[in-house]
Amino acid sequence: MQIKYIFFTIIFSSLLLCQSDPTGIVKGRVLDADSQLPLVGANIILKSTNIGSVSDEEGYFNIGQIPMGDYTVTISFMGYKTQNKADIWVRPNGYEFLNIKLESSVIQIDDVIVEESYFERSMIKEYQVVSFNRDELRRYPGTGQEISRIINTLPSVASVGENRQDMMVRGGGPTENGFIIDNIPIPSVSHFKQADGRSNGPVGLINSDMVESLDFFSNGFSSKYGNKLSSFGDITYRSGNRENIEGEGFVGVGGLGFLIEGPLSDRSTYIASYRMSYLDLLADAINASGGMPSYDDFQAKLEFRPNVYNTFSILMVNGGSVYDRDIDGAMDVGETEYGKLKNGQNTIGVNYKHIWNKRAYTNTSISNSTKNSDAHFLNIYTEKTVFNIIENIDVKNLRQVNYLKLGSRSKMEFGFDLELNETYYDYYRKLTKSELFINEIAFDRVVKTTNYAAFLTVKQNLFSRMILSTGFRLDHNDYEKINLWSPRINLDYEIIRGKTNIIINAGSYNQNPPPIYIANETSNKLKSVNAYQHSLSLEHMITPSTKLSISAYQKEYTNSPILPNATFHNDPTFLFDELRMYNGIVSSGTALSDGLEVLIQKKKAENFYGLVGGSIFNATFTDYNGIKRNRNHNYRYIFNIVGGYRPNTDWEISIRWSYFGGRPYTPINLDASVTADEQILYLDEFNEDRTPDYHSLFIHYEKRYNFQRSNLVLFFEVWNTYNRENIETYFYSRVNENIGKTVYFSTIPVVGLGIEF
Repeated sequence: MQIKYIFFTIIFSSLLLCQSDPTGIVKGRVLDADSQLPLVGANIILKSTNIGSVSDEEGYFNIGQIPMGDYTVTISFMGYKTQNKADIWVRPNGYEFLNIKLESSVIQIDDVIVEESYFERSMIKEYQVVSFNRDELRRYPGTGQEISRIINTLPSVASVGENRQDMMVRGGGPTENGFIIDNIPIPSVSHFKQADGRSNGPVGLINSDMVESLDFFSNGFSSKYGNKLSSFGDITYRSGNRENIEGEGFVGVGGLGFLIEGPLSDRSTYIASYRMSYLDLLADAINASGGMPSYDDFQAKLEFRPNVYNTFSILMVNGGSVYDRDIDGAMDVGETEYGKLKNGQNTIGVNYKHIWNKRAYTNTSISNSTKNSDAHFLNIYTEKTVFNIIENIDVKNLRQVNYLKLGSRSKMEFGFDLELNETYYDYYRKLTKSELFINEIAFDRVVKTTNYAAFLTVKQNLFSRMILSTGFRLDHNDYEKINLWSPRINLDYEIIRGKTNIIINAGSYNQNPPPIYIANETSNKLKSVNAYQHSLSLEHMITPSTKLSISAYQKEYTNSPILPNATFHNDPTFLFDELRMYNGIVSSGTALSDGLEVLIQKKKAENFYGLVGGSIFNATFTDYNGIKRNRNHNYRYIFNIVGGYRPNTDWEISIRWSYFGGRPYTPINLDASVTADEQILYLDEFNEDRTPDYHSLFIHYEKRYNFQRSNLVLFFEVWNTYNRENIETYFYSRVNENIGKTVYFSTIPVVGLGIEF
């Protein structure tokens, strides 16, 4: 506890030492998008004002004494495409840092009117991507500023409720999504990631105040991302303030903590944050029956730039969590097991960026990630162990991405990944009450795998209206000892200049068999799962700040882990949705997901911003009897409305309303369950019933008070405003000998505050 008091002492000491003006600052850096070299003398203007600046010899600019408000910043340089950054929020006693990357113009047309660029179309991000900046992450209502919940507002992503961090993208399972931070792979963005792939708990690992930007790819992704089937999130952490010490202390949804940043020297900066939970104090208010999660985390980024050609950064992401369910908590939700789940996760990595010349640069990272889980649950009646797993993961990564400009209209990305994975499992699971050995699974084993990958992507700008990206990825692991090829293609054609685009995407994606399945020697030789996805999309700019996107897609799975036949205790579940352990798993499963998505994004303009998105889809798999079944998260339809109003920097109000179809579940045979004194399912009706449709309203109100040297931010938030009883699942209650239900959070009012200094 002493270290926590030290951290908060630093905060309040800094409050006394730091001085700032009641106005705000816009600063940033302007780079050539191809070479990453600074552009000297670029013009930066705040639109509709006479306020501006020019970039210095290292590309930096600083515009001070700006009255609070929202601005559009125009960045221009001879021979480059003018870029407009809208929705720049200037706060009193604060600053906004803009990383600007200008693309060279093939043809300079002086009489073309450049409109405000709320949405970026670029060869840098040739795949469809939904991007969030720091301010957008902060203001999303009903998310607690959690990365996964923000992503869950997109039509391609299904959620399982407010007490979980899982993401199901286009019918896929929670293990099919990958994330990197500053070119460094992160095993999980959740505090409560379990060995079965699920992410219980309401709090994520990533502090969004550390994030500069998030790019989320769900409609296919470049070959530089691999070993995942459904989506990839590319997170960039902010660099620390180069001139002054800045920071904030906060109390928010589920936790409290601080962030501090500043210079270490003329050439180096730091930014760090620490958070801890107080959820145990809210247990009754949030309907936390059945268990109480708690957590803390520490994150930091150190950056050293000796010159414009070289940048070194060190990333640290550390978190720990505990989920504790006592006997009373288990009985409250009709469970027969009680126990504790402890998680620890730590990633430390170094990224080195080297600029070779005006046409090429390289990002090279080396990192080590560890994850330790210890889950032990006992039967409330017999006090015997029914589930025990110790999982110790150690992953070492070496990753390099090279960027090369081939000509005025073509670029190349290429590189490699190397991953060394060593995982220790001590596993025990009791399948039924029977004392027969066949009704138990137990193993104690170390799994070592080495994964190699090489990738190449060529991007071409054809006829000024078309961006064609072709690539492939080659993966090899020493478990299967085969080469896995993943060709990918993306075609983006501008039908109406500056207005309408059509995008065609097709690609193959592979993901290694889960180590926990490999550890069970009863499983037959498993294979990497393959998913082939193709899609057709239309994007149309309704206004400069509003974009309509429509996508139709299909995704086919092969080589998925599945059971070869039925036994009295085996259910025909798709074993990539939830890493549920059985004996004799084989790689013969197939699955199919298809759907239609519609998304309208409104960037903040005229004081309003919002998002309306929806999808209809179907995600099924074929079981061991050749019968098509619903995958666990086949909700069929999803609908989200997110909107906000901020007339000035003094206050803001926002809402989120979510609606999605019922979750598939297998009906319970009540009479058989009573007789057997344990839950018995109608397995021939696997996932044929559904819970009632889910819907919930979230409201967020924020008020700012600006002082001479600091700002006070107060907010009030209500989750599940009209107290909808949303049912997560049903279960057999041995206590009451009936069918009970597990519900999501009831109405949660939350008051929070932050201090910016």
